[in-house]
Amino acid sequence: MTTNIHLATVVLLLLTASQGGEAMARRMIGGARDPCSVSDFKVLCRSVVKGQRNVNAATEVSIRELMKRTIKAKETAASGRKSGGGLETCYSNYDSALDNLQKALNNIKQHDGFSLNINLSASLTDFDTCNDAMGGAKGSNMFAKSTSTLHEMADNCLALSTLVKQ
Repeated sequence: MTTNIHLATVVLLLLTASQGGEAMARRMIGGARDPCSVSDFKVLCRSVVKGQRNVNAATEVSIRELMKRTIKAKETAASGRKSGGGLETCYSNYDSALDNLQKALNNIKQHDGFSLNINLSASLTDFDTCNDAMGGAKGSNMFAKSTSTLHEMADNCLALSTLVKQ
């Protein structure tokens, strides 16, 4: 008997949590709340999104900013890639990341959330690989620090994409 009561309590709690989560998602998708509240790097997200409440627009703005910074980082990596280290890896991965980010922008326009998440996940992997090649961006090297920021921005884009209207 007590097992049935415990099971019923767990089911009731799950249903309540599920309904609360759906209501919160609806409020966020409707633009009533800060889209960056779903991101791990909220300060960085808000500095890029700049008050945008529409999640599709916020995601697009974040992707475009990440692309701009990736292009700059690629130019920096190009000048030092012959010296070895992680710069060669980063240089080639930035091409792949830019391609995935461009596809992600197209996915937003096509209302294809599934492909959007795949392409943003792929770009995050590209930035992770670069970050690993630079020794985890723990060094004092300015380029290594920028790889960490690119990773954080890609992570924010992926978090925002979970709210994109389909």
